[in-house]
Amino acid sequence: MTSAHKLPHPTSKAVPGWLAVPAEGDRAPVWDAPVPRPADSRTPVIWLLGAHGGAGVSTLESMWAPAADSQRGWPSAEKAPFVVVVARMHTVGLNAAHRLCLQHQAGEVGGCSLLGLVTVAAAPGKPDLTLSRRRELVAAAAGASWHIDWVPELLTSEPTELAQWTPDYTPPPAKRFARPLAPTDAVPESVATAAAEVFAAAGEQWRTRRADN
Repeated sequence: MTSAHKLPHPTSKAVPGWLAVPAEGDRAPVWDAPVPRPADSRTPVIWLLGAHGGAGVSTLESMWAPAADSQRGWPSAEKAPFVVVVARMHTVGLNAAHRLCLQHQAGEVGGCSLLGLVTVAAAPGKPDLTLSRRRELVAAAAGASWHIDWVPELLTSEPTELAQWTPDYTPPPAKRFARPLAPTDAVPESVATAAAEVFAAAGEQWRTRRADN
């Protein structure tokens, strides 16, 4: 894994720090070889780039069949280097995600394509207004965004037990007035919706790349 080339720091004092290209030490490294993966694993279509520890990448990797963890780096050596940045819905997570989005805007990601931002709820209930506004800013830098709702059962479920989304996934029929199915029996709605839309975005990027070549 290699780090991106160093860029000069902006000289204009009019540029706020949260809009400036991140310093080299604040950027994610760029993989110059395939991301290490188990030998028997399928080739992913979507790469999950965790903006920080505890972002929720492992859980999403378990539930999204076409996705894999990029091990905190940009997967530039992959045939399909399509990335979503994953962050918890809190200040530290959003700030870390923003730095990755700005790194992508600066072209310091080895040719990877950023599909967008995925935020994962950090607590039940509606987030603070300040966080929501901050998320809007990061989402604008990412170009697209999706949100994973709070699912308390995920805290007590093993990743291998979770239901998995595939492109042909059909949720089990819901019974009227029944409680939502556990994530071990059905993919939570927000997780399935985000997966379908991210997968579609990756497909569009793939078709664009093939057309350009």
